[in-house]
Amino acid sequence: MSEKISTLNSVHFVIQTCLKWFKAIAILISLWIFGIFKRKPKMIHVQGFVESGFEDVKEAFVQNLESNWEHQGASLTVFHKNKLVVDLWGGYSDKECRRLWQKDTISVAFSSTKAIASLCIALLVDKHLISYDDKITKFWPEFGKHGKGAVTIQWVLSHLSGLAYFDTPITESDARDWKKMAKIIENEKPKWEPGTAVGYHAITFGWICDQIIRRTDPQQRSLTQFFNDEIRGNSGKQK
Repeated sequence: MSEKISTLNSVHFVIQTCLKWFKAIAILISLWIFGIFKRKPKMIHVQGFVESGFEDVKEAFVQNLESNWEHQGASLTVFHKNKLVVDLWGGYSDKECRRLWQKDTISVAFSSTKAIASLCIALLVDKHLISYDDKITKFWPEFGKHGKGAVTIQWVLSHLSGLAYFDTPITESDARDWKKMAKIIENEKPKWEPGTAVGYHAITFGWICDQIIRRTDPQQRSLTQFFNDEIRGNSGKQK
């Protein structure tokens, strides 16, 4: 009887050991298969062209994809003097299923007008009307309330001003009245000590830039009018 029990125990031990090995092997196979499908593709697919003299743009575009600054894919088109000089696209529109980014891939764009506002500021700097290091109180003294006196143009453009959002509720009527918006901005308290931290100025950026342009442009134009006159209206023209 004891021999039968010993034999049964031995068989049970062998079966349990085999089951453990089977489980371990199954887990390893699952991880291996999962790794194959989840592995990030190493090859960077870039298509399109650049005109002679713009090769550095393509190099930077490829580097952005290789270094994962662009997590999936991207496209870039540049016109210079009304001529298409850069037209690139690359990476993946869906990396998980290896769907390549195509020339006609549609993407969502956020905050593209911030680049336009920054370009308008850059044009004023280029005309030597302002400097990036200028404190905003230099041409807008009332802005300095509540500890904002040290804020520079550069800090606004770099999202360092501390005005990432406004506490004051803004109506549609307020948003269309630049003088009311000026008062709201003047009375706002920074959300952190200006210059010490970055916080994305998602909504406030444009209103602040508009006030800067109105106060430094000799014609006192709004951001919209300045852009229409100086950039959009002179596209392709040499001034």
